[in-house]
Amino acid sequence: MNMCVWKEREIEEELLADVSIEEPWALLETFNQLVRNSGSGEERQAVEYLTGRLAEWGVEYKVYEPELFISLPQKASVAVLAPETRQLAAKTPSFSVSTPAGGVEGEVVYFPTGHARGIDEIFSSQGPATAEIVADKIVLTEGFPMPGKVWDFMAAGARGIVFISPGERIHEGICTSIWGAPDLDTIHRKPSLPVVSIAKSAGEWLKGLAAAGPVTVNIKTQLDEGWRKCPVVVAEFTGSIEPERFVLLHGHIDSWHVGISDNATGNAAMLEVARVLARHRDKLKRSIRLAWWSGHSHGRYAGSTWYADNFALDLLENCLAHVNCDSPGTRDATAYRDVMWMQEFDDFCRLAIEDAIGVKPTGGRLIRAGDCSFSNLGVNSFYMLLSSIPEEVKAAKGLYAVGGSGGNNEWHHEDDTIEVVDPEVLLKDIKIYLLSVVRLANSPVLPYNYGRTVAEILEEINNYQRAAQGKFDFSPLQQEAQALLAETQKLGQYQQKLQGQALDSTEVQEVNGVLLELSRLLTPLNFTRGERFRHDPALENPPLPDLAPASLIGQAEEGSDQYYLLRSHLQRSANKVLWTLRQARLLIQSLQLN
Repeated sequence: MNMCVWKEREIEEELLADVSIEEPWALLETFNQLVRNSGSGEERQAVEYLTGRLAEWGVEYKVYEPELFISLPQKASVAVLAPETRQLAAKTPSFSVSTPAGGVEGEVVYFPTGHARGIDEIFSSQGPATAEIVADKIVLTEGFPMPGKVWDFMAAGARGIVFISPGERIHEGICTSIWGAPDLDTIHRKPSLPVVSIAKSAGEWLKGLAAAGPVTVNIKTQLDEGWRKCPVVVAEFTGSIEPERFVLLHGHIDSWHVGISDNATGNAAMLEVARVLARHRDKLKRSIRLAWWSGHSHGRYAGSTWYADNFALDLLENCLAHVNCDSPGTRDATAYRDVMWMQEFDDFCRLAIEDAIGVKPTGGRLIRAGDCSFSNLGVNSFYMLLSSIPEEVKAAKGLYAVGGSGGNNEWHHEDDTIEVVDPEVLLKDIKIYLLSVVRLANSPVLPYNYGRTVAEILEEINNYQRAAQGKFDFSPLQQEAQALLAETQKLGQYQQKLQGQALDSTEVQEVNGVLLELSRLLTPLNFTRGERFRHDPALENPPLPDLAPASLIGQAEEGSDQYYLLRSHLQRSANKVLWTLRQARLLIQSLQLN
């Protein structure tokens, strides 16, 4: 069922008309001179620029200085020692191990994993590597040095890893699977081997050499790793009716090199949103909070994770949604296809984009990346990324998949300078962010369509039932999801019925409380595995991740140890899912809509 989304077009049009490129472009010209490593002096210059503009406009803000766990690559090399000698240019990602002065030497084994075809594959793993093949070897493989592949090769006992870039640019990256700062439960996931990347041509040459016979290489890496004070800037525009409730718009301020498309354009977009809100702050019914994080690029989302940890109860009780602002406004990024949002925002996001810029978008499932540090708390989200280069343009230009920059291959590279920006696209993206956060903050009835969310959950339960091939019974979950779907349809009708009422009316307050609580139940269920106040690894989670082993039991031999282990695991997981769905159903029924 489509949701009737609330609009206040006169106010919205007034705000959109105020959007200008002047302030964003001034920021981009300034940041184009600043290498904003996490915790660095030039990052602090960027923060001073931001806060100076906020202060001039009378915006309330605070600069926090958390100590974050940061890894800054210094230098790397790959030396081929036999059967011939050659030096290969290389880079090492954040959280690779620093080698001894003499490096790490070993025999090369090529293990194909392929290059990513899309952003979702960039953040996925390659599956377990065979220990007999890679143990104590220097693994040569394709792709970016992302945590999924690194974790799998590390677990298989590799001595080091050499990644072959999909092009001649060697991109920067981060290889730890720890999300944010490590703790006692996650420190074992810290990479324990050296990791490097080399250009495609060098990688193909090395691969050919290894196919002809034994190859020995020496890897050297040097990183500056440790706890650093890093800035986190948080600004707030206070709503007039329900000031404690807020929408969180955020993006990272640290960068690889000058990082204009990742993420100075996001910083510029947020600053322009702040400027417009400063001129129209009296029009907000709820609050809008803006946060610029450090520690994204060099700490695996360390700034946003720190905020989730230290403001957990406020986020739990009051955050209506978090909206990531990363890599907007780039060259050729004219498409709004597969824009990431959680299903309850499907109607809301489609209409917001169309109303802001006149384009009909398509949506896709939110992946686990981009400072999405609030899913375990149950805070739902939309726009992990926004505009992107159309697929036909990528094909014509020979572009390969990258993790941001709108799809431009300057991503995470020295070439990511101001030339990658398209001012017209940036203006469009700013308007989308502005309209979306203002509309959500001012909607009397929260525009969550949980009918879409539960329909997605039911579809995934059905998929897992088929994958189990009769070896586990998901029918109780199917029945509960069907019952919850019926309740969400009643809830959606009630939300539409209340659209004309004021935000502070008793009925609206009551239904909004239920809608917010549904987010706290269903978001972790659909996107996380861990506890509410912990952070899942920086690896992609499938839908309803607790049930994902259903695909394994379908292949397991009945009566085997693996079969019984999987059955025990799935029973416990099914109990969790069933209980959560039932709590959601009872929550809606407490409104007594019949």
